[in-house]
Amino acid sequence: MNRPGRARVALLLTVVTAALLTACTGTDADPARADATPTTQPTSSPTPNSPPPPSPSPTASPTPSTAAEIAEAVDKWYTYGGETAMVSLIEEARNAESGRPREALELVVLDFGGLTDALSTARLMGPIPEPKTQSAWAAAIEHLDGAVREVLASVPKDGRTIQSLQETGQMLRGWSTFDEGIKSLKSAQALLNRRFGLKPSVDPWEAGV
Repeated sequence: MNRPGRARVALLLTVVTAALLTACTGTDADPARADATPTTQPTSSPTPNSPPPPSPSPTASPTPSTAAEIAEAVDKWYTYGGETAMVSLIEEARNAESGRPREALELVVLDFGGLTDALSTARLMGPIPEPKTQSAWAAAIEHLDGAVREVLASVPKDGRTIQSLQETGQMLRGWSTFDEGIKSLKSAQALLNRRFGLKPSVDPWEAGV
Protein backbone atom coordinates (compact mmCIF):
# COMPACT_ATOMS: atom_id res chain seq x y z
CA MET A 1 0.00 0.00 0.00
CA ASN A 2 1.11 3.54 -0.68
CA ARG A 3 1.83 5.74 2.29
CA PRO A 4 -0.47 8.75 2.78
CA GLY A 5 0.45 11.57 0.43
CA ARG A 6 1.96 9.24 -2.19
CA ALA A 7 0.67 8.67 -5.72
CA ARG A 8 1.97 7.43 -9.07
CA VAL A 9 0.52 9.00 -12.20
CA ALA A 10 1.35 9.95 -15.78
CA LEU A 11 0.72 13.66 -16.20
CA LEU A 12 -0.71 14.98 -19.45
CA LEU A 13 0.72 18.49 -19.69
CA THR A 14 -1.44 19.97 -22.43
CA VAL A 15 -3.38 22.64 -20.58
CA VAL A 16 -0.89 25.51 -20.36
CA THR A 17 -3.13 28.08 -21.97
CA ALA A 18 -3.66 31.81 -21.67
CA ALA A 19 -6.72 31.07 -19.55
CA LEU A 20 -4.59 29.31 -16.93
CA LEU A 21 -1.94 31.98 -16.98
CA THR A 22 -4.50 34.68 -16.32
CA ALA A 23 -6.87 32.75 -14.04
CA CYS A 24 -5.37 34.14 -10.86
CA THR A 25 -4.87 37.75 -11.96
CA GLY A 26 -6.95 40.44 -10.30
CA THR A 27 -9.42 42.71 -12.06
CA ASP A 28 -8.40 46.21 -13.00
CA ALA A 29 -9.52 49.05 -10.82
CA ASP A 30 -12.58 50.98 -11.98
CA PRO A 31 -11.21 53.99 -13.92
CA ALA A 32 -14.29 55.98 -13.08
CA ARG A 33 -13.46 55.69 -9.41
CA ALA A 34 -9.84 56.61 -10.03
CA ASP A 35 -10.85 59.79 -11.86
CA ALA A 36 -13.60 60.77 -9.48
CA THR A 37 -13.19 64.12 -7.82
CA PRO A 38 -13.37 63.83 -4.03
CA THR A 39 -16.33 65.57 -2.47
CA THR A 40 -15.34 68.53 -0.35
CA GLN A 41 -16.78 68.32 3.14
CA PRO A 42 -17.78 71.60 4.86
CA THR A 43 -15.53 72.61 7.68
CA SER A 44 -17.11 74.17 10.73
CA SER A 45 -15.58 77.42 11.95
CA PRO A 46 -14.28 77.46 15.52
CA THR A 47 -16.57 79.05 18.07
CA PRO A 48 -15.19 82.36 19.41
CA ASN A 49 -13.42 82.01 22.74
CA SER A 50 -13.62 78.20 22.54
CA PRO A 51 -10.60 76.39 23.99
CA PRO A 52 -8.04 75.09 21.49
CA PRO A 53 -8.23 71.39 20.65
CA PRO A 54 -5.98 69.20 22.76
CA SER A 55 -2.61 68.35 21.32
CA PRO A 56 -2.17 64.70 20.31
CA SER A 57 -0.36 62.60 22.83
CA PRO A 58 3.17 61.69 21.78
CA THR A 59 3.57 58.13 20.56
CA ALA A 60 5.89 56.11 22.71
CA SER A 61 8.97 54.94 20.80
CA PRO A 62 10.14 51.37 21.20
CA THR A 63 12.86 51.18 23.79
CA PRO A 64 16.05 49.18 23.31
CA SER A 65 14.89 46.77 25.99
CA THR A 66 11.78 45.95 23.89
CA ALA A 67 13.93 45.19 20.87
CA ALA A 68 16.25 43.14 23.04
CA GLU A 69 13.32 41.16 24.47
CA ILE A 70 12.05 40.41 20.95
CA ALA A 71 15.50 39.29 19.86
CA GLU A 72 15.80 37.06 22.92
CA ALA A 73 12.37 35.53 22.31
CA VAL A 74 13.16 34.84 18.64
CA ASP A 75 16.48 33.28 19.64
CA LYS A 76 14.68 30.95 22.06
CA TRP A 77 12.13 30.02 19.39
CA TYR A 78 14.94 29.17 16.99
CA THR A 79 17.10 27.35 19.53
CA TYR A 80 14.34 25.24 21.06
CA GLY A 81 13.01 23.62 17.93
CA GLY A 82 12.54 26.42 15.40
CA GLU A 83 15.75 25.74 13.51
CA THR A 84 14.99 22.01 13.31
CA ALA A 85 11.44 22.67 12.11
CA MET A 86 12.57 25.13 9.44
CA VAL A 87 15.41 22.95 8.14
CA SER A 88 13.11 19.92 8.03
CA LEU A 89 10.46 21.88 6.12
CA ILE A 90 13.03 23.06 3.57
CA GLU A 91 14.47 19.57 3.08
CA GLU A 92 11.07 17.91 2.73
CA ALA A 93 9.86 20.59 0.32
CA ARG A 94 12.90 19.90 -1.85
CA ASN A 95 12.25 16.15 -1.64
CA ALA A 96 8.61 16.64 -2.64
CA GLU A 97 9.58 18.79 -5.60
CA SER A 98 11.64 15.93 -7.04
CA GLY A 99 8.31 14.44 -8.14
CA ARG A 100 7.35 17.52 -10.09
CA PRO A 101 6.70 16.65 -13.76
CA ARG A 102 8.97 18.32 -16.31
CA GLU A 103 7.47 17.08 -19.57
CA ALA A 104 4.28 15.62 -21.03
CA LEU A 105 3.31 12.02 -20.21
CA GLU A 106 6.05 11.69 -17.61
CA LEU A 107 5.41 8.93 -15.06
CA VAL A 108 6.18 10.44 -11.66
CA VAL A 109 5.76 9.57 -7.99
CA LEU A 110 4.13 12.33 -5.97
CA ASP A 111 5.32 11.76 -2.41
CA PHE A 112 4.22 14.45 0.06
CA GLY A 113 4.33 12.24 3.16
CA GLY A 114 7.52 13.78 4.54
CA LEU A 115 6.38 17.31 3.72
CA THR A 116 3.05 16.73 5.46
CA ASP A 117 4.88 15.58 8.60
CA ALA A 118 7.21 18.59 8.46
CA LEU A 119 4.23 20.94 8.14
CA SER A 120 2.65 19.38 11.24
CA THR A 121 5.88 19.91 13.19
CA ALA A 122 6.13 23.52 11.99
CA ARG A 123 2.63 24.25 13.29
CA LEU A 124 3.46 22.75 16.68
CA MET A 125 6.30 25.25 17.09
CA GLY A 126 3.91 28.17 17.47
CA PRO A 127 4.47 31.64 16.01
CA ILE A 128 7.81 33.37 15.66
CA PRO A 129 7.72 36.27 18.17
CA GLU A 130 8.40 38.95 15.53
CA PRO A 131 5.54 40.02 13.23
CA LYS A 132 7.27 40.34 9.84
CA THR A 133 9.20 37.09 10.16
CA GLN A 134 6.11 35.29 11.47
CA SER A 135 4.08 36.57 8.51
CA ALA A 136 6.54 35.00 6.05
CA TRP A 137 6.72 31.77 8.06
CA ALA A 138 2.93 31.46 8.29
CA ALA A 139 2.57 32.15 4.55
CA ALA A 140 5.09 29.40 3.78
CA ILE A 141 3.14 26.87 5.86
CA GLU A 142 -0.20 27.93 4.37
CA HIS A 143 0.96 27.84 0.75
CA LEU A 144 2.83 24.54 1.02
CA ASP A 145 -0.11 22.90 2.76
CA GLY A 146 -2.49 24.19 0.09
CA ALA A 147 -0.16 22.99 -2.65
CA VAL A 148 -0.06 19.46 -1.24
CA ARG A 149 -3.85 19.29 -1.10
CA GLU A 150 -4.38 20.65 -4.61
CA VAL A 151 -1.75 18.52 -6.35
CA LEU A 152 -2.95 15.32 -4.67
CA ALA A 153 -6.55 16.22 -5.50
CA SER A 154 -5.57 16.33 -9.18
CA VAL A 155 -4.61 12.63 -9.23
CA PRO A 156 -7.22 10.54 -11.13
CA LYS A 157 -9.50 8.65 -8.74
CA ASP A 158 -10.89 6.07 -11.20
CA GLY A 159 -7.78 4.04 -11.95
CA ARG A 160 -6.65 6.15 -14.90
CA THR A 161 -2.93 6.81 -15.24
CA ILE A 162 -3.34 9.92 -17.40
CA GLN A 163 -4.85 13.13 -16.09
CA SER A 164 -7.69 14.92 -17.78
CA LEU A 165 -7.20 18.52 -18.88
CA GLN A 166 -9.09 19.73 -15.81
CA GLU A 167 -6.94 17.62 -13.50
CA THR A 168 -3.79 18.86 -15.21
CA GLY A 169 -4.89 22.45 -14.70
CA GLN A 170 -5.50 21.78 -11.01
CA MET A 171 -2.08 20.17 -10.71
CA LEU A 172 -0.38 23.17 -12.33
CA ARG A 173 -2.15 25.56 -9.97
CA GLY A 174 -1.01 23.42 -7.06
CA TRP A 175 2.63 23.62 -8.10
CA SER A 176 2.27 27.38 -8.57
CA THR A 177 1.07 27.60 -4.97
CA PHE A 178 4.04 25.43 -3.99
CA ASP A 179 6.38 28.00 -5.58
CA GLU A 180 4.77 30.75 -3.48
CA GLY A 181 5.40 28.65 -0.39
CA ILE A 182 9.07 28.27 -1.28
CA LYS A 183 9.40 32.04 -1.75
CA SER A 184 7.87 32.69 1.67
CA LEU A 185 10.06 30.03 3.28
CA LYS A 186 13.19 31.63 1.85
CA SER A 187 11.95 35.03 3.02
CA ALA A 188 11.43 33.79 6.60
CA GLN A 189 14.89 32.25 6.69
CA ALA A 190 16.48 35.42 5.28
CA LEU A 191 14.73 37.60 7.89
CA LEU A 192 15.95 35.41 10.73
CA ASN A 193 19.48 35.70 9.39
CA ARG A 194 19.44 39.42 8.59
CA ARG A 195 17.58 40.65 11.68
CA PHE A 196 18.75 38.22 14.33
CA GLY A 197 21.87 36.54 12.95
CA LEU A 198 20.20 33.11 13.03
CA LYS A 199 21.03 30.58 10.34
CA PRO A 200 21.67 26.82 10.22
CA SER A 201 25.24 25.59 10.20
CA VAL A 202 24.63 23.91 6.83
CA ASP A 203 22.49 25.64 4.20
CA PRO A 204 19.54 23.25 3.62
CA TRP A 205 18.97 24.72 0.16
CA GLU A 206 22.44 23.60 -0.91
CA ALA A 207 22.83 20.39 1.08
CA GLY A 208 22.14 17.08 -0.62
CA VAL A 209 18.76 15.50 -0.02
